[in-house]
Amino acid sequence: MRTTTAFNARLSTLILATGFISATVGCTTRSQVFEGYGDDQLWTAMVASAQKPTYDDWRVMDNEVYVDEATRRIEVYRVLKRTLVTPYSTPRQEEREWKFQIALGRDPELDSPTVDFTARQLVVPAYVWTEADKFFLQMRTSLGVPTGTTPAEGSAPPPQAVPAPAAEVVPAIVPEPVPEPASEPLPEH
Repeated sequence: MRTTTAFNARLSTLILATGFISATVGCTTRSQVFEGYGDDQLWTAMVASAQKPTYDDWRVMDNEVYVDEATRRIEVYRVLKRTLVTPYSTPRQEEREWKFQIALGRDPELDSPTVDFTARQLVVPAYVWTEADKFFLQMRTSLGVPTGTTPAEGSAPPPQAVPAPAAEVVPAIVPEPVPEPASEPLPEH
């Protein structure tokens, strides 16, 4: 009887832990406010970014996109693959599957449009944030600077490439020839 009670307690703890992990890891959302842009501009950038994703380190193997114009919502199913090569280890094949929703909304406090990126699967929140940030960056790249705005005062201009200094030519130092010693006869013993 005592063994059954201990087993039930462990099982209950395991179920609660699994539920807690599922609640904290599933359906993670990341939002971003897009001040200075119109809803139509954002919608066009959202659709373009969903349909033609760009990645530096992954290959897009599958990209299914469902666009709902009426609700301004996009559902995406995407499969990514890559070969990860790190020093002192064998190359490793990796695959990542994404199911996410992107929705256009409005921030009532700022009266500005927002874009919500929601993962529709159980995944580590940091991975979702990284993927959402990539999506938002791709959107911002295609949108450019909002119309009617100027760069913020005091903001630094974009970094310029600095050319490498020209190699300085230093003349080679040629040693002067050392005079050979005069040969003297060796004393006899």
